[in-house]
Amino acid sequence: MSTDATYTPPVDQPPTLPPPAPYGGFWIRFAAYFVDSFLIGIGIFAITIPVTIALAVSGTSELGALFLWIIVIALTQAYHAYFVSSKRMATPGKRLCGLYVTDTSGHRLSFGRALRRNFAALLSYATLYIGFIMAGFTGRKQALHDMLAGTIVHRQPGSSAGMVIGIAVAGFVFIAVIGILAAIAIPAYQDFTFRAKTAAIYGAMSAARVPIAEYNMEKNAWPATWEQAGAANPISQLGAREREVAQDIRLGKEGEVIASIKIAGASGEIRITPKRTGNDIAWTCTASKEIWKYIIATCRN
Repeated sequence: MSTDATYTPPVDQPPTLPPPAPYGGFWIRFAAYFVDSFLIGIGIFAITIPVTIALAVSGTSELGALFLWIIVIALTQAYHAYFVSSKRMATPGKRLCGLYVTDTSGHRLSFGRALRRNFAALLSYATLYIGFIMAGFTGRKQALHDMLAGTIVHRQPGSSAGMVIGIAVAGFVFIAVIGILAAIAIPAYQDFTFRAKTAAIYGAMSAARVPIAEYNMEKNAWPATWEQAGAANPISQLGAREREVAQDIRLGKEGEVIASIKIAGASGEIRITPKRTGNDIAWTCTASKEIWKYIIATCRN
């Protein structure tokens, strides 16, 4: 571990900095990394969304996860290596924070060396981020991958480090809040869509009550088939999304309308049951407890 804190300014571009210009420590580098991650994320999002759609349409979605993983790694590595080896010697995030990367002699990195430096950062991840934290207390603020690659991160005097760090911290708090809200809202929205589907199924089942009741009043018996009831199977009235949930809708021996439901990995039944008293027929709706979460309140008996 290096303990030499003597500052060596860059030799190539950007222009030489006057000593004792500081090195880039942990927090300012963290802020720069946050900015770069945000920019990379935008690029990845713009590429992976159409790729995901194309894979789904082509029926090769099983390979999608691996393909997208390769894209993410390639883009991330190319982004850092290209900008660090450029004349600016810094990624956009580092430039915003006034940081520049050189070798230990102050020279600009080649693309290959910048790429090796970025790959060396994998060891910092493997050490539970201790390799990155080392930038906070080593002599020349070198992280583990800087030591392995023989590089130094310089910090330009007068850079807006405090503001960027504040933005980074605020950004992480914002992302955390968004993540918590999404963790609550997404399941709630999914439950809402599931209930909408089961409500449509219940509506189609309920439409069959009139012909079933009329058949019973006329024949004093319950129809055994939809043809006898003079009605179409309610499943034929459902849309494609509802049919993914309703596996089957059939008649029971006592005039029941029974829908076999499979939703969110749970299987059960919705059952509308008639009870005749004189010339009146009353209907009740029940559902299997396994699918209560996704069923309208009318059927939770």
